[in-house]
Amino acid sequence: IAFFSENRLTVLSAVLLSTLEYSVSTWWYSFWAQIGSNMKTDKPLHVVTPLVHSSALSELAGREVFIKLENVQPSGSFKIRGIGWTMQEAVKNGAREFVGSSGGNAGMAMAVAAKQLKKKLTIFIPTSTLPFMIEKLKAEGAIVVVAGSNWNEANQAALAANESPDTFMVHPFNQPSTWAGHSTLIYELDDQLDTAPACVVTCVGGGGLAMGLLQGMDEIERWKNVPLVTMETEGANCLLAARRAGQLVTLPAITSVATSLGALAVAENLLQYCLEKPTKVISHEVTDQDAKRSCVKFATDQRLLVEPACGAALSAVYTGLVKKMQDQLGEGPVVMVVCGGNIVNVELIEMWKKEVCS
Repeated sequence: IAFFSENRLTVLSAVLLSTLEYSVSTWWYSFWAQIGSNMKTDKPLHVVTPLVHSSALSELAGREVFIKLENVQPSGSFKIRGIGWTMQEAVKNGAREFVGSSGGNAGMAMAVAAKQLKKKLTIFIPTSTLPFMIEKLKAEGAIVVVAGSNWNEANQAALAANESPDTFMVHPFNQPSTWAGHSTLIYELDDQLDTAPACVVTCVGGGGLAMGLLQGMDEIERWKNVPLVTMETEGANCLLAARRAGQLVTLPAITSVATSLGALAVAENLLQYCLEKPTKVISHEVTDQDAKRSCVKFATDQRLLVEPACGAALSAVYTGLVKKMQDQLGEGPVVMVVCGGNIVNVELIEMWKKEVCS
């Protein structure tokens, strides 16, 4: 340093300081740009849904009943919680497009998520999918392929089409990341309730929502002893059939109107959980008539349209089941998960009303 004159030192110092300031400012800008990008990517695709007290259901149940309105999610059902999370993670890991299978709530969640993530989605659906659901999927930008008479056959077609390493296969219910996304529902309920409930009532098809709810319950101390009441319809009762047999059972066909519950076999993880903790999960089934009647009554009581899969869950109150379970339940309110309402419209409600209320 002694070699340089005072003026040269001043100039050199200024250059070094300027270079350092530029490097720091460039790093700082890049750092916050990356943070902003991650925040945008990590922002959930689902919303926090309302928990509403229902006077009508409370009177029928003989205790306070709260309804968790998952039907107001961007995709129309809870499915966006888990499927949205799974698809976001897939994009982070390099996925450029998606393949999936479902003509119901899971399909809508995939379509809405793919649109928000600006990724291509090809979705395989069974022939039982209602025409207005096909139009809904297409309206979200999904490429729709009709394949097979039930979801299992459509899923096999989707698996066969998943050939590119850049394509991610989205399962409607049987992915651990999807269960983790669904578990957020319990964390929301924990914030919204002053005390743990006596039970949580939900419908069950393949078992994705049930797995997420159980995962959330197991992670929060005051929820560990809260039972989960799972409702199915006759003809779509793969969980109850498996529990009765003590092993996985594949239904010969889905014969229920509640096509959103239309998995021929339940997720093996859910069955194993039920076998290990039989009192934690309480399984019941109702008829299609019960499910449709509950949809009609709920439309009157709460001014909300829901589909028969959700009607199966609501039947726990409308058929008097919850009231009969008073001795089995602890203190606290009942929480009903209003899972979703994509496969419903005014015309269907009117038709069900004529069928079950005449």
